[in-house]
Amino acid sequence: MEHTPAPYAPRSVYGYGLYIGSNMLFFLYLIWAFIPDHILHSIGLTYWPSKYWAIGIPIWALTALATFAFIIYPAINLSMTPDIDDIKTIMDKHSRPKKETVPGGVPPVFDIPITEVCRKLYLPKKK
Repeated sequence: MEHTPAPYAPRSVYGYGLYIGSNMLFFLYLIWAFIPDHILHSIGLTYWPSKYWAIGIPIWALTALATFAFIIYPAINLSMTPDIDDIKTIMDKHSRPKKETVPGGVPPVFDIPITEVCRKLYLPKKK
């Protein structure tokens, strides 16, 4: 079967089931979090986790997400970045060196050499 984001029958059934299931779990979470224990015990629901976890789990999850987003993910990206004096910061396998062109023809696409860039940017202009 072709991998496509377009809707088809099994995907719609699974999506509907996940939608209903997640709404039911959220509704049960709200019941557990907001209804006092004595009311839950009076209707026969006696085995529930501590109310601490109604606040603790979301806060722990948000702390883990923030730690990942602001510390771990940037650290992974920095560890994969080449050093400033590494040649990979200037040229890699996708670089296109300058080629000879036919006079009057359309010049091909190429990367400007770093020496030419520095010469244009930082050397004083001749008067």
